[in-house]
Amino acid sequence: MPSAIAGLLSTSNANSDLDTKADLVGEYQDTILVRNSKGMNAGSTLFGLMSRLKAEPAENTEFNWFERDPVNRQVYVETANAVAPVQSGQAGTVVVTTDSTGATDITAWTFLAQGHVLRNMRTGEMIQVTADPTSDTVTVARAINGGTLTGYTLVQGDTLAIVTLGKDEGALPTRASYEEPQILTNFVQTFNATIDVTNAFKANKLRSDMAGPLKARRIQALEKISKDIEAAFLLGTKQRLTGSNGYVYYTGGIKDAIDTAVPENALNGGSGTCSYATQVAPWMQGFMTVGSDAKLGLCGPTAYAAFSALANSATNGFRIMNQETVWGMNITVINTPFGELDLAFHPLLKEIPAFSSWIFVADLAHVMQKTLEPLFLEPNIQTPGQDSYMEQFRAKLGLKLRFAEAFGYAYNLTAIQA
Repeated sequence: MPSAIAGLLSTSNANSDLDTKADLVGEYQDTILVRNSKGMNAGSTLFGLMSRLKAEPAENTEFNWFERDPVNRQVYVETANAVAPVQSGQAGTVVVTTDSTGATDITAWTFLAQGHVLRNMRTGEMIQVTADPTSDTVTVARAINGGTLTGYTLVQGDTLAIVTLGKDEGALPTRASYEEPQILTNFVQTFNATIDVTNAFKANKLRSDMAGPLKARRIQALEKISKDIEAAFLLGTKQRLTGSNGYVYYTGGIKDAIDTAVPENALNGGSGTCSYATQVAPWMQGFMTVGSDAKLGLCGPTAYAAFSALANSATNGFRIMNQETVWGMNITVINTPFGELDLAFHPLLKEIPAFSSWIFVADLAHVMQKTLEPLFLEPNIQTPGQDSYMEQFRAKLGLKLRFAEAFGYAYNLTAIQA
């Protein structure tokens, strides 16, 4: 028989067993709160990049495509006649290159033909090509625009823009020249996340979910595989390694494509020492002016704050235009001197502190998801006879990024000095 309790009852003496709270019913929430899982701009059900990619079926684990840049309209001076012309049309030679640093190159001459007129973008001098080149040493007539000839000396690295081409009356056709496309390759990667529970646990009713543990574990596995896919699309390195049953393929992401093709489109922000005029502006101009007029910037919180502060200061041509919600993401639309930049937080860059100062700028018109096997749930894959239940999410996906020149990324971007 329980002992009698006399006097005033309180939460301290109304229970004969303080460990089990015999008389008082404790309050428990029916669900488990998971940080950064299902809120706006959070979680993996609508990730920043995956949710906005176009899909294209893949026919093989290795996929290839071709790219050809627009017809080249400029060459550079490698070495030149350094003497300024003393009269309009003075003959001379200039060694040209396609490398803006003035390095030796063996293909620049193929862009030029007799009758081409070049403009030195530093001095304004107009130069005529007077004979079909057969090497990078090009025969020219200097200063055909006449006028003041002072200051028309050519120096290494001068940009020579191809303005036009003129022909003599009755002349033969200009020799043909073509720019061959470049082949690019990437791989389809197999992604996997497993749900594995004992049958005894699977049959239990949980305080947080009376339907049992399976649904919650499926959600966790789906979030895991989605984050693996998204991280690969941003940071993956293209590789084909030898596995136990064949090859292990890894798809290359945005960073890998930029590092391979246009490493100058990567910016080291210097953790607070980044200058807008000398670093950020040249970096943005390099890729914002290529491809689409609007780009999507997927940011970690520190990089987002740096760009937001620059835009809020309304300096250097930056203006915040409006806020909108697209595919579950809050997007800040910023007008920059180089085009529209849509800023959004990225869940992975928020969750991993090491990437908080990173930003990936994507041109969505030139990136798509290659699908060999779409993301799906495969049930009942446990070993026959085993007293457990197993299923898996699986996908075979790759990233096809065209014209890496239209993309950029930055790291260590904590502040921008206006």
